[in-house]
Amino acid sequence: MFQGIMPLVARNEEFRALHRYYTTRPQNPLKKKQSLILLCCKLIRIFFALMTKKTAYNPQKMMNDIKKPALQAA
Repeated sequence: MFQGIMPLVARNEEFRALHRYYTTRPQNPLKKKQSLILLCCKLIRIFFALMTKKTAYNPQKMMNDIKKPALQAA
């Protein structure tokens, strides 16, 4: 999974934005490898949800991780 997430972060805009957010967030920023491992776990959860719920991939739903902390601060 780890070797598969690196090209995904390099080519997929949503995963790149999540990686950038996790490594540069003001509170508790992660190191690059920590962020990649977190994204591996997220990819597993996405695969599981797609297979069990039989729905299409929705990048906006995945990007909610970035928007939620902004809403909590307001």
